[in-house]
Amino acid sequence: MTRRPGISGLLTLLRRGWRDQAGGVLMVFSLGTPVLLAGAGAAVDYGLLSTARTDLQNAADSAALAAAREFRLGNTSAATVATVADRFAQQALAQSRQQGTVSASADMSAKTVTVAISTVAKTTIMHMFGTDAATVSVRATARVVGGAPICVIGLEASENFTVSLDKNARLEAPGCSIYSNSTNSNGLNAKNNATIKAAFICSAGGKSSPGPGSFVPTPQTDCPVLPDPLATRPEPPVTGCVMTNAVIKTSTTLYPGAYCGGLSITAGATVTMSPGVYAIRDGAFSVGGGAVVSGVNVGLFLSGKGARLDFQAASTISLTAPKSGEMAGMLVFEDRDSPLGQVHDILSDNARTLLGTIYLSRGRLHVAANRPVANESAYTIVVARQFTLSEGPTMVLNTNYSATNIPVPAGVGPGASGPRLTQ
Repeated sequence: MTRRPGISGLLTLLRRGWRDQAGGVLMVFSLGTPVLLAGAGAAVDYGLLSTARTDLQNAADSAALAAAREFRLGNTSAATVATVADRFAQQALAQSRQQGTVSASADMSAKTVTVAISTVAKTTIMHMFGTDAATVSVRATARVVGGAPICVIGLEASENFTVSLDKNARLEAPGCSIYSNSTNSNGLNAKNNATIKAAFICSAGGKSSPGPGSFVPTPQTDCPVLPDPLATRPEPPVTGCVMTNAVIKTSTTLYPGAYCGGLSITAGATVTMSPGVYAIRDGAFSVGGGAVVSGVNVGLFLSGKGARLDFQAASTISLTAPKSGEMAGMLVFEDRDSPLGQVHDILSDNARTLLGTIYLSRGRLHVAANRPVANESAYTIVVARQFTLSEGPTMVLNTNYSATNIPVPAGVGPGASGPRLTQ
């Protein structure tokens, strides 16, 4: 006969069973602890690694897009594009407090830039189980898929009003892009009913305007600072003076050479400039009201203190750049040792033809006229430290490159420019 335990025996059995069960549970828990911890550690570290990967991918994407904009410049190099990509990637990583190794490359034929970023991220929990670190790698490629070449670059990188319009001024560049290098919040400016219209408008800093309609289209304001695209362009040689402190009062023909002390053409004079390079040294190239100046394949090299443009209001100007030689495509070239901040004035109401590139890396080009400027030129490009328009002028920057035999200087000519991520 089977005996059933009494109350006391039942309690004894229960206590023994509890001890056995508890022991089993503790044993199971102790055996399962590494698995549970590993799972929890994997979840924590996976979240951290996912965040790192997102930050790295954002950095790669933004760097590739920023560097791809360099293709807007005709003479940009693979090294320059890669340097810009690296710089932007490093900045983006610093902002997200991530570290990584950046590798950037550019394909100049395909107009693509590729940015790869990798990092070795330490684990927070999984290192207890032998996994000390994990490699996170990302990659982004941006391609230029069309767009407009740059026809204006304001080189000044920190001041107000690097590119600035005031008092009913209009800057029209329907086939090209306008770029301000200034990181200042007012680096790009249009006020008092002034308007900038272009295929693309870009500012390394901010933009300021009194209201809508001042910019068409709305400028992009996160652009990289562009290096001077003509910085390596050789300056033309300057020979001895052909004239000193020249003042032209009658109709005549001038010939290339150095005009020391400047060149002044007074009211009533009609001057034809023969093809070639005119070095205006230590004085202004001044065209007075009522004077007429014309020249085909003429390059103006401005050298020294006071060497600046001074085209007065009632003057008539018609000039085209050389088609060959050291100044090919360069209508105006300012000496890189010229004093900083010299103002070059185009006030002429009849300056319809200014065909070529106006390069003033040290100075400010100021346009103020009552009638359109440069509108009859096949193309006009402005690369200046500062570029300002006021008092109602309309300056037109055409892009009819095929309509002339005057070449566009390497570095600023037609080129594709619209960056898009492709991977």
